[in-house]
Amino acid sequence: MNIIRLIKTNVLFADFEDKEVNTVFDSLKCKIVKYPKGKIILQEGDPTDNFGILLSGLLLKYITKQDGNREAKGTVEQGEMFAEADVFSANARASYSVVAADESVVLYLDRESVIKDGGSISPKLIRNLLQYFSGRIASINKDTGYLIIKSMRLKIAKLIYDKYLEQGSLNVEMGLNRNEMADYLNVSRPSMSREMMRMRDEGIISFWKDKITITDMDALEAIVKAD
Repeated sequence: MNIIRLIKTNVLFADFEDKEVNTVFDSLKCKIVKYPKGKIILQEGDPTDNFGILLSGLLLKYITKQDGNREAKGTVEQGEMFAEADVFSANARASYSVVAADESVVLYLDRESVIKDGGSISPKLIRNLLQYFSGRIASINKDTGYLIIKSMRLKIAKLIYDKYLEQGSLNVEMGLNRNEMADYLNVSRPSMSREMMRMRDEGIISFWKDKITITDMDALEAIVKAD
């Protein structure tokens, strides 16, 4: 396993030279831990003083509802982080649980070490961290925008159009299944499905699973720009 190459798949280290990665890990408190499949590696509500970067494997995030059932909150794939927002929050407690879906290797960075020493050791690391959180805030603000839209058709059309602008393709990868898409837009799944089928019947879109093809861009833009 080429640890440095894997570390550089993470957004915080994407523009680092190999020697810069070595400098950071020679100076900051870090550790690498290997987990077997099925191991719960973070429990919702637990205090946490570090955040993780997945070097290999696959992790699942979930919350436990009041009735005891688990609700999936997404995955962590190679190069992605978890607990990065929680660890820098006021109470520094995990807002979700994490379980290893496959045998996984995680690199942990200590919060206090990053705060106290990160800037002097590697200003680039702090810059990347701040840019990452700035991007997260911008994304949250954008997501909130969907919630205030009242029209079901406009919600769907705007989401598809935004994905088109991001991906530059009429064949859009939504990255969400139907239930997740309904939750994201804060609408009921049946109502959303009915509206999508109407848009399909009108020749505006076609869809299969989490993929949507824009078949009439003019019509889609007309819906979005009529807002």
